[in-house]
Amino acid sequence: MTTYVLGAGASLNAGYPLAKTMATDLLRWMKRPTHDPDSYAGRYPATAHFFEESFAPVENVEDLVTAIYKLIGEYENGTREQRARRALIANEYGVLKNAVCAWFAEIRQGEALTSSAYQDFARNIVVPGDCIITFNYDVSLERELRKAGRFEVGDGYGFPIEGLPGKSDTKVLKLHGSTSWLALLFGGMTSGFFKSQPGSTLSERPVIAKNELSFLGYADAVDRRFGKGGAALPVMIFPARSKEFYFATNTGIEYAEFWDDLWRQAKKALESAARIVICGYSLLSVDERARKHLLNAPKKDAEIVVASGEDTGRIVGDYREAGYARAVAADEVFFQKWVASFASSVAGTR
Repeated sequence: MTTYVLGAGASLNAGYPLAKTMATDLLRWMKRPTHDPDSYAGRYPATAHFFEESFAPVENVEDLVTAIYKLIGEYENGTREQRARRALIANEYGVLKNAVCAWFAEIRQGEALTSSAYQDFARNIVVPGDCIITFNYDVSLERELRKAGRFEVGDGYGFPIEGLPGKSDTKVLKLHGSTSWLALLFGGMTSGFFKSQPGSTLSERPVIAKNELSFLGYADAVDRRFGKGGAALPVMIFPARSKEFYFATNTGIEYAEFWDDLWRQAKKALESAARIVICGYSLLSVDERARKHLLNAPKKDAEIVVASGEDTGRIVGDYREAGYARAVAADEVFFQKWVASFASSVAGTR
């Protein structure tokens, strides 16, 4: 069994941004004059200007999100003006999250709709029983895996989606969430009374909209829990120096159990793998939860293959320092080059 660990470098070939350019690229996209002013997207330009003015200079997404979290925390019990400012920033942050989903949806409809690297990876490298741990939000990989007969949405994400095809050949564990995942509020109710227990205002698992299922190749399929729509929140962990794997709602902490279960599955996949391939993921010290799992869970005799650009040497060194003598650097630095160079060796040494 091989467990693949993918970061932003792996999605570059599909047209998605690297972490270091994500903030500036996103805000530039949000300020475009082509957004319909009468739709929700009409809020994007003002929101982009708001964050540029409030948190200047905006250079990378991690600094921006960390600053947002810091201010929201500090102003929670502040003056009336500070609490009003906190509410405004939290509201605009919600717009920013939704903008990421819309931006990624536009990227996948462009000329990068079909990634040759993702295609080759799904068709020629991944085999039944493999696991893919990814920190990317996009769903283009799952689309190619589905086309190759390697993925089913009913259980392929590590949680069941009732009524949709299951028995997925591979698992795709998205440890930072997905642009297609939504946390449904109040069971989808938009009017009337809703009785809930503290900490249970959100759905137990993410729901997936019909258009997202269609993109994955499930024409006319419907997630039963989202059949009538309703208000929902994006289920994505945005990059920050201290990541929060939960929603802090007015009635308590929610979704912590969901995230914990995904991470438990990831740990199990790392523990049982004979080979671990890390591609396009930087394994930085700020990603404490990821480093703990990746540098401790695998068997000491597992083969560790790293193809993560300029971070490759450092990551290999981290593994060897942790006792993994079979940690090696791949020759090529980007995902598409790695796929082309190592397809035969990875597929041929099962």
